[in-house]
Amino acid sequence: MCGSANPSGLGLHVHRDGTDAVATFRPAERFQGYPDRLHGGIIGLLVDEMLVYAGAPHDLWGMTAKVRYWLRKPIPLEGVELVLRGRMIQQSGRGFRAVVSVHSGDTLVAEGEGMCVLRADPGAPQ
Repeated sequence: MCGSANPSGLGLHVHRDGTDAVATFRPAERFQGYPDRLHGGIIGLLVDEMLVYAGAPHDLWGMTAKVRYWLRKPIPLEGVELVLRGRMIQQSGRGFRAVVSVHSGDTLVAEGEGMCVLRADPGAPQ
């Protein structure tokens, strides 16, 4: 779904904040679920993407092996900017665990967690 060359991607621009990966996301109408609400599956995509980026501040690149997420509040489509934060919480020789939070202003609207397996060479096709 994501990637800078994908015109249908999420359009995330991820940056480092200390040891966390952070991005912002403005929901578009094409991501509507219930009327005027962000589809919950898009939150799943955002959590999945930020899990992988949680390893980047630690020079680790992985692929999602396991993910789960919780929707805490309905998210409107208009007038909202979501702040996504991915944090690595555990590392092993094969991968890492991370948590993701999704905020709208000061309100936690979703969160997730998962595991990523390490890629041997992030530039090599898998």
